[in-house]
Parts: sequence; structure tokens; C-alpha cells
Amino acid sequence: MGGQPSLDSERAAFADAFLAARAAADIDAMASAALGLSSLQRFGDPAGRAPALLHQAYVAAADAPLLRARLAAGLARSWVYGNDAARAAPFAVEAVQLASSLGDAAVLADALDAQLASCWGPDDLAERLHITAQLADAAAHVDDPRTRLDATLWRLTTALETLDVVGVQRQLAALDVLAAESGSPTAAFFATSRRAMHALLVGDLERARELMTAADAVGFGEAGIPDAYAVQQSLRGELARHTGDVETLRTSAEVFERYAIEHGIQSLLAETAVLWLEAGDSARAERLLLQVVAAGLDSVPRDVDWMLTMAKIVDAAAGVRAVDIARQGMELMAPYAGRTVLNAGAVVCHGVVEDYLYQAAALVGDPRADDWRAAAAAAYQRLGAPWWLRRVAMPRQPVETGRQELSLHPVAGGAVWSVGIAGAEHLMPDMKGLRYLHALLQRPSVDVAALELVAMVSGAGVTVEQPAVDEVDAEALRAYRQRLRDIDSELDEATSWADDARADRLQDERAALLAEVGRATGLSGRTRLSGGTVERARVAVRKAIDAALKRIEADDPAAARLLRTAVRTGAYCRYEPP
Repeated sequence: MGGQPSLDSERAAFADAFLAARAAADIDAMASAALGLSSLQRFGDPAGRAPALLHQAYVAAADAPLLRARLAAGLARSWVYGNDAARAAPFAVEAVQLASSLGDAAVLADALDAQLASCWGPDDLAERLHITAQLADAAAHVDDPRTRLDATLWRLTTALETLDVVGVQRQLAALDVLAAESGSPTAAFFATSRRAMHALLVGDLERARELMTAADAVGFGEAGIPDAYAVQQSLRGELARHTGDVETLRTSAEVFERYAIEHGIQSLLAETAVLWLEAGDSARAERLLLQVVAAGLDSVPRDVDWMLTMAKIVDAAAGVRAVDIARQGMELMAPYAGRTVLNAGAVVCHGVVEDYLYQAAALVGDPRADDWRAAAAAAYQRLGAPWWLRRVAMPRQPVETGRQELSLHPVAGGAVWSVGIAGAEHLMPDMKGLRYLHALLQRPSVDVAALELVAMVSGAGVTVEQPAVDEVDAEALRAYRQRLRDIDSELDEATSWADDARADRLQDERAALLAEVGRATGLSGRTRLSGGTVERARVAVRKAIDAALKRIEADDPAAARLLRTAVRTGAYCRYEPP
């Protein structure tokens, strides 16, 4: 998206150099100019002139197998970047065959990189894993930063695709080492931008901001990466999702939409629909969604962007309640459960397939919804992805409130909520008070400690603050804290094994322990001080719920009245259906 003004002049210079070399019948110079031109191609943009010049040099190099292998690989990549992987495939195969016969490891690695780019579709994972291993072998003894970078990026991508957490960490470390050893600005850009991607995934948002700034500095500066702006905008939009920054979401959505329409990029248009949804503009989101699916979901090209496009279609459809679109997308994505959703080059991890299957299934009433939700939660626990885990932490279901059905649930990843009387809901931005209300509505007629609500909504596990030593029995408190940690681990295991009976028992024990810790009287009969953990939790929950109810009242006074009547706050909170 966007671009650097100097790119046009650089492209023109390479084209002029090619024409001069062709006039002089200098095949090497033709190849160098054509490959230079293709190196400036941005992913997703129309291929432009690059393939034609590459092909002329490729034909002229018929008697120079090494040069022809490099040009065939360049042609393959150029067509993939121009969204024509089918046209790229035969050139990639030829490049690998020629390079293999020559025994040149660097040329073979380049050809394997091109072949990987040409088999990037959802059904090519097994082949992609095999070629990635071949590329790693070919690059192992090549002391060229670009070759090592290509091999590491592909191993990072496939590790993310298959939820190989240790593999992801190993390849991120390899990128750091490569950047430090080589001093290459390009390697530094990829190391910092992929570290930023991972920091977002694991919820280290401050670190993500620092890394994004560092990536911008080198990408727009010394490295001169053609896709630097696209990477910047993708990371910025994802950060806005994770922080609920509505203003930035709107800005990003405007940028994405303008570029997607101008260049005809279907995946980017689908991403834009979700951004508008999370920014609170469901009408605009629905309009873009209908544009994305106008030719039917079966027409979405099964290439590098298929999984991302389908995931965003399903997410947007679930958010605007487009039942038929969500159902069809769900069935198309179901065979790929167990995988993550990435954009090209692993710039951003967009969650796991089961998450999107759950969002659609919850909307259409598919009985597989609970299983997919549990599988998504287990995957996010494995990845250590707290924002994504919160997205699937609680079932999305309406709650009966007498004669009227109240709907209150997160959509589009939790950055936006659907709130109101069923059938007349309003979208509103995420607020902590909405999460507290949602947790209470999932437990009708049950007293829930304010301390437990804070722990549930924070997503950081149970935290018991140590009061002054003369308030409680410190040894007993430590024992309670340790048991709560053990219960959290056992709950994760019970959930991943679908052992509902064990999970229920553990939840009951956890609630009892939290109640003990949070009582107004300490463990040895001593009274807590007014500034203790329970008091702070009580005040925080009350204020957050009150703020949420005032925000709801602005759009839907009837829903706000229902909630005010039915919800009680205090050291223990309760939702009592009318």
C-alpha cells in the first residue's frame, strides 16, 4: 500500500538499462536489468513490465543454463507477486531442474524460493514443508545473506502455519543473528518486522510498538524495501485491533479500502471489511463484504491469499450476521482446521482456522461450534496469544430476559460488541464493563466475586495481591495462590482433552478458593484494610459496569434498563434474569 516516490524512477532506470543492453546484445546486462526491475515489484500489485523483460532475457539465455535458471526463478516470483501463481509454476520447476543439474547451491536456493512462492495455496502445505526443508539444506553452507534470509523466512512461515511454537522462536532468533552478522539493512528490516508480528501475537504491545518503529526506520531508509509501507500498515492495523484504537482502525480502513479498490486486491478488501466492522461502521463493512463475495466464494483464487481472504470473509459475515455467507465460508474452511491464518510473508498472524469456524458456527447454529471454540482456545494457549484467546474465551449466545431476549457478545475479535434487544442490536466499541457484563450474563443467578471477574476479564490468570502481613495468614495465602496456579494449568489440560466433568470440578474449586481469598475477613479472622484487593476489585468492576451501561443507554435505553434492573454489583456481583 502506498509507495516510495523513488520507485518509479528506479523502475524507469532499470527499463532503460535493459533496452540499452538488448540493443548491444549483452545478455548478462539484460538479465541484470530485468532482475533489478522485478526486485522492485510490490506483492499484490499488477506485474507490469517486469515479466515481459524477464522473459526476453530468459529466451536470450537459452545457451547459458545458470543465467536461465536465475531468470526462470525471477519470472516465477514476478508472476506470483502479480497474483498469477499458475503462470509461475512451470518457470519455477524449470529453475529448480536447471539449478540442480548445475550443482550451484546459491542458484538452487534461489530456484527453491521461487518454487515455494508458486505453491503457496491452502492445499500445498505438504509440498511447501518438503521444499522448505530442501531450501534449508541448500542454504546451509551458502554465506550469502539473501539466501539465508529466504530460507529462514520460509521456515518461520511454515512453523507459524503448523503452530510449531519452538520452531517460530528458533527462526526469529535466526533472523536476529543474520541481521547482526551480516549488517544487512534488509535482514534488519525482516528481523524487526517479524519480531513485531510475534510481539503482537503474544500480547507484548509496547515491544511491538518499538519494533514497528525500528522496522519503519530501516525499511523506508537504508534498506529501501518496496513493501515497507504495506508491512507498516498491516502491523499498524493489527495493533489497533489489539488495543481497541477506533480512530486508528478507521484511518487504516480508509487506507486499505482505497488501495484495495484501486488495485483490485480481493484479500485486502476483505481485511478492510473487518477493520470497518471493528471501527463500528457495520454498514460500510457489509457493503465491502458484498463486493468481495460478488462472484461467489468458490471463485476466490486458491493461492497464497485464499486462507486470509476466506477468514476475513467469514469474520465480517459473522459480524454483520450474513448467515448464508458465513455458512458457506465455514464449510470451505473446515478442511483446514489445525492451521493458522497468515498473510503473505508472515507479516501478521491472523489467528487459527478454528476461530473463524467457531465465529460462523455460532451464528448459524452449527453443533460443531463448541468443539471449534475449544480447539481455538487450546491453540491460542499453545501460542501464548492472549488477545486471540479472549476472542474465543466465552461462548457467544443470547441470554433470555423474560419476554425479551438480550444480546450482548463480542464481534470481529472483540474490538466491537453487539449489544441490545435481539434483532435490534447496536455496535459499540469494546469496554471493560461490557466484558464484565458478558461474564455475569453467562452465569445467571450466580454470585460471582468481583475479584474473580477482574481475573476473568484481564486474561492474565488469577492474581491474588499480598496484603500487609498483619492482615492475613501469609502462609495460607501462598498455599491458596499456588493451588490457583495449579488449577489454571489443570483447567487448560481438561479443556484440551474435552474432559467437561473434570473442568466443572476444577471451576467449582477455583471459585471457592477465590471466594475465600476475597472475603472481607482475612484467613486468620483479621479484618482487611479498606485498600485491599477485594475492595479495589469491587470499585473497579462497579465503575466499569456503570460506564458501560451509560454508553449502552445512549443507543438503547430499553436494553440499559433491563441490565440495570438485573445486574447487582459489590464484592460479589450477580445477574438475576427478570
